[in-house]
Amino acid sequence: DQFTGRLMPGRRFSDGLHEALEAKENVEIRQETQTLASITIQNYFRMYDKLSGMTGTAETESEEFEDIYGLDVVVIPTNVPVVRGDFDDRVYRTKREKYAAIVSEIATLHAREQPVLVGTVSVEVSELLSKMLKARKIPHSVLNAKHHQQEAEIVARAGQPGAVTIATNMAGRGTDIKLSPEIRSVKDRDGADLPGGLFVVGTERHEARRIDRQLRGRSGRQGDPGGSRFYLSLEDDLFRLFASEKVIDFLKRSGAEGETIEHPMLTRAISKAQQRVEQYNYDIRKRLLEYDDVINRQREVIYSRRLAALTGEDLHEEMLETVGAVAEYSLLEAIPDGAEDYDWNLDRGRLILSELCGAPVALGEADSKEIDEASLMRARASERVREFYAEKEKRIGPELLGELERWATLRAIDVKWRDHLYEMDHLRAGIGLRSYGQRDPLVEYKKEAFGMFEDLIDDIDRLVVRQVLSLWPQPAAMKRVAGPSQGRAYQPSLVRPGSSPSAVASGPRPEARKQGTVKRDSPRVGRNDPCPCGSGRKYKKCCGS
Repeated sequence: DQFTGRLMPGRRFSDGLHEALEAKENVEIRQETQTLASITIQNYFRMYDKLSGMTGTAETESEEFEDIYGLDVVVIPTNVPVVRGDFDDRVYRTKREKYAAIVSEIATLHAREQPVLVGTVSVEVSELLSKMLKARKIPHSVLNAKHHQQEAEIVARAGQPGAVTIATNMAGRGTDIKLSPEIRSVKDRDGADLPGGLFVVGTERHEARRIDRQLRGRSGRQGDPGGSRFYLSLEDDLFRLFASEKVIDFLKRSGAEGETIEHPMLTRAISKAQQRVEQYNYDIRKRLLEYDDVINRQREVIYSRRLAALTGEDLHEEMLETVGAVAEYSLLEAIPDGAEDYDWNLDRGRLILSELCGAPVALGEADSKEIDEASLMRARASERVREFYAEKEKRIGPELLGELERWATLRAIDVKWRDHLYEMDHLRAGIGLRSYGQRDPLVEYKKEAFGMFEDLIDDIDRLVVRQVLSLWPQPAAMKRVAGPSQGRAYQPSLVRPGSSPSAVASGPRPEARKQGTVKRDSPRVGRNDPCPCGSGRKYKKCCGS
């Protein structure tokens, strides 16, 4: 993490970037990761029935707490009055001048043995200041999470007389620096008593005011003395990206090199820039949540169905309806509504049913000239598939069939949901381009996502039915009919019709033979290409499903 210095094991860059880095660094190129489940922090918290929290920096984000969570922010006075002195910012024209002034301030404070905590926005800046302090021969410690073993010791020493600690913004959270009694007041060069305590030096204003408050809050805790000051330059990202160019040009001309720039316009510019950044970041989070709300509704449907299968709920009645429905809509491509019987593709219909059941199923012949003859034909075929399902229940028993139904449901959901998330990521990445056509990307995303979700449900149902109808338990599994799963997912030993049980029985594995190069005899069929079987559907919705 470039801001805290924390290592992030297991994290990988997406879109092939990590694999490119592995190739560049000549290390093992691992397989690209794929999202199996995702949720935003906001939707995760909204799953709780009750929400509450306590933090010293919630006041600036009260609008977001109200909009996202419906929570009010209440300010509670501190236990002991704060006596920390928060001094005005010092602004310089360039970063070079700013860092030189920071080092001079640290040297002055160190000379009178007042402890100093230097807060930086990144690991890079913390290491740069460390080099500058070494050149001035000022002893210091660097707390940027690269030295995990020494962290506790560094924090324990940070409140000692003359201690200088450079830290990333990780020091602004969960870190309590205890002061030694002798530094509650310090002497200046003339021998006068000055308020002591920990002095916090900020090297840059953060994009969010709450992070600045967290850093300042390391000093002056429980009535302790202390002070804080931020050092800025007109080259900082906050000014460069979010402040007015006219204001910046005016301030650059108003200050000489090395001098502090002081102007009423400056304070307003800093405040407006931070508010603009906070609003910008809030809009991003809010927009992200609006997009996640779309898939969150889909997530709730899929996960509730998965939980029912995972906890051993009886799926038989639901499966009976699904078997018939899948058989009917699968036959639509062979026996479409409104087509004459001579336009029906009966051979394709028989193939669809045999693929669905793993065994030949009679389609029947047309014997009615009614307007809805096609629907009657599909209904009869659907009834035969239900009869096949009932016959299978008699042969293997309802308990073992229930285990098969739960296993097939879990497997289908896991496989298809993963692919759906992958497609949704691609949709999200390119949907912003719809704005060039004067269309709202969020509305377009909702439309596309709804159609994709309908296809997902159809794909899951089709895969579940194919597995339940075409897979048969091994004879050994049929003899020991399994009891209730009691909340655990049971995977039965399965064979397809026509395969010998001995082919999947355990035994010594034959010696592996070296695989030769496999050459494709026919041209490759893409997922979105027309299916070679002639159905007119896409390959991924037909033989490639």
